[in-house]
Amino acid sequence: MSKTTRARYTLEFKLGAVRLVKAGQSIAAEAAALGVPGQSISNWV
Repeated sequence: MSKTTRARYTLEFKLGAVRLVKAGQSIAAEAAALGVPGQSISNWV
């Protein structure tokens, strides 16, 4: 059985994603564009 590794995102990456969502982008659209799970972005916001 192999372990899966968690993705690590830099603080700058997270802040950029949050900034785009607060500017009016939907979480789903940003998740698709950035290749990040929507739940992660939701947690950051």
